[in-house]
Amino acid sequence: MDIRLLLGSTNLYEFSYLIPEILVFFGAFVLLALDMIMRSSQTKRQLFLWISMLFLSLTILSFFIKQPFFRDVFSRTYTIDILGTFAKIFEVCLTLLVLPFFHKYMIKKNTFYYEIYYISLFSLFGMMTLSSSYNLIVIYVSLEMVSIGFYILTGLFRGSFPSKEGAYKYLIIGGLSIVLALYGAAFMYAASKSLDIRDIMSSYNSSNAIYLTTGMVLFLLAFTIKIGIVPFHFWLPDAYTAAPTPVTGFMASAGKIAFFIPLLRLMPYVNQHLYNSWMIAVGMLAALTMIVGNALALVQTDLKRLLAYSSIAHSGYILSVLSSNSSMGLKAAIYFVFVYGIMGLGAFLVLSILEQSENWENSIHQIGGLYRNTGFLSISFAMFLFALLGIPPTVGFVGKALVFLGLAMKNIYWLAIVLIIATAISTGYYVRLVVLMFMKDAEIRFKPDADTLENASVWTLAILTILLGMLPMVLWTGISNISEFLFKIAMLR
Repeated sequence: MDIRLLLGSTNLYEFSYLIPEILVFFGAFVLLALDMIMRSSQTKRQLFLWISMLFLSLTILSFFIKQPFFRDVFSRTYTIDILGTFAKIFEVCLTLLVLPFFHKYMIKKNTFYYEIYYISLFSLFGMMTLSSSYNLIVIYVSLEMVSIGFYILTGLFRGSFPSKEGAYKYLIIGGLSIVLALYGAAFMYAASKSLDIRDIMSSYNSSNAIYLTTGMVLFLLAFTIKIGIVPFHFWLPDAYTAAPTPVTGFMASAGKIAFFIPLLRLMPYVNQHLYNSWMIAVGMLAALTMIVGNALALVQTDLKRLLAYSSIAHSGYILSVLSSNSSMGLKAAIYFVFVYGIMGLGAFLVLSILEQSENWENSIHQIGGLYRNTGFLSISFAMFLFALLGIPPTVGFVGKALVFLGLAMKNIYWLAIVLIIATAISTGYYVRLVVLMFMKDAEIRFKPDADTLENASVWTLAILTILLGMLPMVLWTGISNISEFLFKIAMLR
């Protein structure tokens, strides 16, 4: 049978647009095959690390092959555009920075599994497809691929009951998210007879309003569970705390970007009929998340759990500006979700290095005098904490300023005030950590043992945190074009 008949109206040359995704997918299968034929050894461990890094490096280079500014391929089920390209570049780069920690951290914790490499690549492949589609079926399958990988990665700690418990909670709540996404897709299809979000949102009329609104709400709830929005956040602190810390950083950075992209794509299509419902629902969820996330982080004594609640609060910051349904709001949301990937991953990777010391337990009291044990890590950690708080000249300050501006421009002042209050609450625990690190005597004596690749990852993220804060236009110019283009396309429908 002719392969063209199997592919329907698809032209084979369209696969050339998927070179980055193909490289990641092929890399995962190469590692899977090697795992089946090679015996466990130190050489095999090193080989898996370098093969993974090779394929991700080739993937990054493939983005420099001329890509179309905008093109629907595979019968409009997959979209190549600048938002998807930006997201995929960030996801691949962040994964590349995490890979060195998989090797050394898992060996130190006596919980090394070769599966961590190819499961991470399969999850990354799901993130890339999730970032490049308006089609409900592709979104659903991609969401499942990312989620299943995260469930497995969360439970990889050998002999750890909390790790298995965290993975189980993630599985149960994640399953609920998938069900809501499926029901939402069913209602939206019933309203429009289409699987394309652009067509669905453009089909609004008085006869299908109930179905379309119900479907949109269920679709929104599905993704709010994935990004840890209050009151659907209960799984996140347990899963993030119980997972191996490099995995936590991977989920909180690349994973968060991928889960936010469908909401970013949906926002320009929220028309005047749905705007009030969208603004109230999204705004209330965001306000609750910002306050609860920071308030609960304030009382934590475990550093990793504190950063997990901080991640919840930052999801609220990003979601808040999505309520504005404006080009400026979309710019701020895209900017913030990308830069959180940098500063959030950096904070978790610092913890990954500290946890490799035998007497480190992630307790806040242990961070006292950390500067006297390791100047480099303390300075880097302080940079990431100040960025998460939003102190200039870090990239976090630019992100929060843009969120505030996006809310103010649409006169959503009540949510902007909540943002200020939430940031004030977060000052209590971010500043406390910095004060303990630099102004208190050391509680314990140890010397973190980070290799060259681990130090390179942390340094790269620390430099980006400061550099993008001092030169925000480097990232802002591209993001402005993305937002304006998405709204222009939406208005043409």
